[in-house]
Amino acid sequence: MFVTSMISTSRYHIHITYFPVRARCEPVLLILADSGTHFEYEEVPLVKWGEMKKTGQVTPATFPYGGVPVLRVTDKSSEQRSEFLLGETPAILSYLEEILSPPGATLNKELPLQTRARIQMIREASMFFTNRVWQLSVEKDWLAPPSRDKIWKAITVRYLRNTEAALRELQKETKVVPAETDRLTTLHATVAAAITFITQLFPSAQRGLTSGGDFPLCGQLWMAVMTRPRVVTYWKEHTIAEKAWTITEYGTAEWIAREAAKYDSASLLAKL
Repeated sequence: MFVTSMISTSRYHIHITYFPVRARCEPVLLILADSGTHFEYEEVPLVKWGEMKKTGQVTPATFPYGGVPVLRVTDKSSEQRSEFLLGETPAILSYLEEILSPPGATLNKELPLQTRARIQMIREASMFFTNRVWQLSVEKDWLAPPSRDKIWKAITVRYLRNTEAALRELQKETKVVPAETDRLTTLHATVAAAITFITQLFPSAQRGLTSGGDFPLCGQLWMAVMTRPRVVTYWKEHTIAEKAWTITEYGTAEWIAREAAKYDSASLLAKL
């Protein structure tokens, strides 16, 4: 299935291929939707993906490292108009952040080394966190106790506490929470994607993201990203909130909401 978005005013023709889930493409979609540029989003069902692999359609030349997401970009201003192919979410995010930056914007590569390194640390930790939890969704009881308690206490709280501290340090060097007129960066997108996932697994965690909570800076960044007009519009038009997070039957939005309704507790944030 192909989904197109925005008005075609960009010098680039951008095409993303992924499964019909949120997972690793969530921060990529945040960057693209917020940019206002035209892009195509192709969803490949898992059954079709299996057929493509069997028939030799998945090769290093078509799907780098044999997986998705895959980004295909054509520079329409170039005479050659050759297609640039890129795999792996971190690489895709870095590339999009640079080519979609408006004229005059400070690029990540222009920041001081220590600032860039701290940004990379937070970004990598956010993607590692989500990937680690997504892998657990193969089990039917992954969101039921005792697995649920382990995910919250040993993985999620650790991520939130460290991200809050890292953002606080980063804020001494550069702006962390984007204003509505600021461009969305890969830092914003990866942290926002992780926190969106957290709040769906653990709805009560949202209290910790408020000004009086344990993770207020995380909450400010998350809200600043998820309330941006273009993001809100794209999420609504394409019913992103209703999509599954993972390819397993226990990673759907419905399953996650059902388990949260059964096990989420107002005492979640007690004795952190």
